Amino acid sequence: MEYTLVLVTKKENKQKEHKEILNELKTTLWKDFNINFENNIELYKDNETFIISKNEIKTNKEIGYEILNNKLHEWFGERLIDFYFNHSKHFNNDQRKLAVFDMDSCIIKNECIDEMAGLMGVSEKVSMITARAMAGELDFNQALVERLSLLKGMTIEQLEQIWKRIELNSGSFSLIKTLKSLGFKTALVSGGFTYFAFRVASRLGMDYAVSNQLEFQTTNDGADEKKTLTGKVVGDIINGEMKRKVTILLENQLALKQSQIISMGDGSNDKLMIQYSNMGIAFHGKPILRAATPFQINFSPLNVASFYLSNLYTTQSSEVKSYCTNKNYIYNTSIHNLQDNQDLIDKYIEFNTILNK
Repeated sequence: MEYTLVLVTKKENKQKEHKEILNELKTTLWKDFNINFENNIELYKDNETFIISKNEIKTNKEIGYEILNNKLHEWFGERLIDFYFNHSKHFNNDQRKLAVFDMDSCIIKNECIDEMAGLMGVSEKVSMITARAMAGELDFNQALVERLSLLKGMTIEQLEQIWKRIELNSGSFSLIKTLKSLGFKTALVSGGFTYFAFRVASRLGMDYAVSNQLEFQTTNDGADEKKTLTGKVVGDIINGEMKRKVTILLENQLALKQSQIISMGDGSNDKLMIQYSNMGIAFHGKPILRAATPFQINFSPLNVASFYLSNLYTTQSSEVKSYCTNKNYIYNTSIHNLQDNQDLIDKYIEFNTILNK
């Protein structure tokens, strides 16, 4: 059997060289197996941010993936190492062409509904509803409806205050640039709100964006008219099943196969999308999502996902190398230094309108 193991360490977290780590793995967790490491490749040796190595593994007997993968996350987690491990055939799939992302706590640092609740003074009530949902007492739709009802009356001006707080997660700008350079189509599929998602996606140059549309009402405040939230959304709620549905819709629209899709998210609402994708990655994920996928990033910025793609090891592009490893790209977290793309926003509006018919 042939497997591929990719190790990624932030240089600031370095404890040992990767060769030492592999020898330690071979003599501890994998000591009962006849394992041979071959063709060790260190990628972008001169970069200032990461230590990246790709290692091919051969076993002399039929040792199942599940056996080798058992406790691997715990073992590497103790060493602050992010890793990819799977059959070499899976790693060498260079035909992936669609990348689908969650927004809140994935592409951006914020949880927008929590920011909104804080501004409206209902954080405690919203947190209680969230806790009930986490405990299985409410599904995502019920929880969103109850939380939004508490935000009734919120004004456009207050939403703009939230917008000004939004920051990208480290690695978001870098990863989207890398994927687009490699020929990927990118999509933001969020259980958050189009008010924020469309601007985030368009400023990053993402091809598609789907999210919940807030409903507004016009109210009179003396001589002035102002728009406020009704506490409801327009159209279908973007829950876990809808995220999966949108992923399949994009797959069909782009004439792709399931094997050509990657996705990333952090929470339970991303589970179905993550499990459907050929490579679904939990980014600093909640326990329920980490349990659903072997592909994870737990210590590093979002762009480490690019090192899990075989395409990166064959490209000669200096631009891609820069996007992947240059700190100015990786830690560029200001969405506000980028410009809206109205053509993309119009495309998102059209796509969401079709989706809700």
